[in-house]
Amino acid sequence: MGAAARPRVAITYSPKRPDSYYEPYVRAVAGAGAEPVLVPATPALHLEMTRMLQGVDGLLLPGGWDMDPALYGEPPVEVLGTTDVELDRAEIEAATEAMAIELPVLGICRGQQVLNVALGGTLHQHVEGHDGRGQPRDRLAHPIRVERDSELARAAGGAEVMVNSLHHQAVKELGSGLQVSATSPDGVIEGVEHREAVVAVQCHPEELVEKSEWAQALLQRFVERASRARQRTC
Repeated sequence: MGAAARPRVAITYSPKRPDSYYEPYVRAVAGAGAEPVLVPATPALHLEMTRMLQGVDGLLLPGGWDMDPALYGEPPVEVLGTTDVELDRAEIEAATEAMAIELPVLGICRGQQVLNVALGGTLHQHVEGHDGRGQPRDRLAHPIRVERDSELARAAGGAEVMVNSLHHQAVKELGSGLQVSATSPDGVIEGVEHREAVVAVQCHPEELVEKSEWAQALLQRFVERASRARQRTC
């Protein structure tokens, strides 16, 4: 793929977090053959949303803080972590508009949760045994069972893969049109998909690209979808 043909992938980010938090996403997207474009998910993004999405070929929704449970109609639990409702609303709008124009979307960890809430779903505000804070971010924590005929299965090349685990929230009630593509042994939803263009995982594949072929394939297939979207608009 030549430099001129590299698809552009928007990566939403919070200006309240250090740039270093987003470096693994930037490296992973660039390593898969795309040009990463960091987009601040602030209230001002609302005014630029259409122009921003028209200027890219894919959208990556990264990990990050907990989502405000008021957005899916629940009161907060005691163990709820840091939230930023302005970030939530900006990413929900980005996800909604990207899906409306059939832009390829990849959700990672919080990004999967954003997609689910954007489509009317809810979240488990806390799940035990999945928060690997204090462990290396590329530590393979547990297997996930991958559903046949899913995009994740095509990337995984099999029915089971090992993943890292760096979350304490997860999808509860599925949003409209979403299908489960992977689950953990204890039943936590680890992957969802919405038509062909939208894929999300609860783990962090950007941290696994140097040790897991399936993580490399997942990112490469996302970039390939973005490349096809670019060709349709050229």
